[in-house]
Amino acid sequence: MKQGQTTVFVLLLLLVSPAHARVVDVHAEIRVARNGELTVTERITVDARRKGPLPVRELPVTARVAEVIRDGHPTSYVMDGANLRLNAPLSQGRHHYQVTYRSARRIAHRDDHDALHWSAKDSERITAEVILPTGVPAREIKAEGKGVEYQSFSRDGRAAFRSRDYMTIVVRFPKGVVADPGFAGRVGWFLEDFAGVLVVCIGLSLTAVFLLRMAKRPLNM
Repeated sequence: MKQGQTTVFVLLLLLVSPAHARVVDVHAEIRVARNGELTVTERITVDARRKGPLPVRELPVTARVAEVIRDGHPTSYVMDGANLRLNAPLSQGRHHYQVTYRSARRIAHRDDHDALHWSAKDSERITAEVILPTGVPAREIKAEGKGVEYQSFSRDGRAAFRSRDYMTIVVRFPKGVVADPGFAGRVGWFLEDFAGVLVVCIGLSLTAVFLLRMAKRPLNM
């Protein structure tokens, strides 16, 4: 994601039919480090009416999974691109999942503030807590969003939210709470995002130069 674009976190989505299972409750704890890296722990309660397919979770591109726990026990998973797939099918009954991952480059750095954007949907109850790396006074934290029966409040260094069905939030905080990547950091991000495109462009350019030189060579009769 390019620097300055909206940062979006998508809730753990269990890709099952509503007739098969329902997501009862989701709580996301989002810890922001001084360097801007996030440690996200999502706790999800699912009520399955019958056995079903493997749950799938779409993670941010930069996410690194730390652990996945199901009903109190570590469970195996595989990464398919940005998709986390749990190996154990969803069995009948109520299940509790906990997914912890780390993700960098998720803070939007503006001219006069920094911000974290997050969104979630498809749960009967959604709560989230954003924890900043320092005790920023509550009056300097701007927490806003929307959802069904949406509520939010801030206290020193934290912002909490609750809703149902869906929720989108924005937490704005002062410059300096999270380290700014600077020009060099932004260039590094650009190169990382577009490394594949740059390689292709360089390859095409070299090919074009080679063909032009070949075309200008006199033919040997």
